[in-house]
Amino acid sequence: MSAERFDWRGVVSRALFALFIVFAIYNPSGTSYVHWVLEGFDWFWVKLATGAALAAILGVMWRTTRGVLGRQGMLLVVAFCLGLGMTVLHLSGQRLLDGDTLLMGLLVCVSGVFTAGLCYSHLHHRLGGIAHTEDINK
Repeated sequence: MSAERFDWRGVVSRALFALFIVFAIYNPSGTSYVHWVLEGFDWFWVKLATGAALAAILGVMWRTTRGVLGRQGMLLVVAFCLGLGMTVLHLSGQRLLDGDTLLMGLLVCVSGVFTAGLCYSHLHHRLGGIAHTEDINK
């Protein structure tokens, strides 16, 4: 995708993709890959293939995020997510330890870190004209 064409739809699509992957792997509703695997050994090969695909996608997302943001960038996004989450909880009157609120907040925070990692390079190029590259030594 060209940096000139990257706009808010790119950010939203990457955010939805990150949310989908994180919540497909585990979510507290009971309909996730982890719950499906723990149900038993039926459909073993399908579960194995699905797990391999999810692991590959998660690995690419992790490597991209770590490479673009680095440790400090990821900590900054986590701090922003936690601050935003605490503000939303305070304004909505929810308590942090009610039910699955804490777990849902952490899962959304993880997907926020992945979203930032997937979008940062494009946004940085669009706003600052700085292109990120990766050198591969063979």
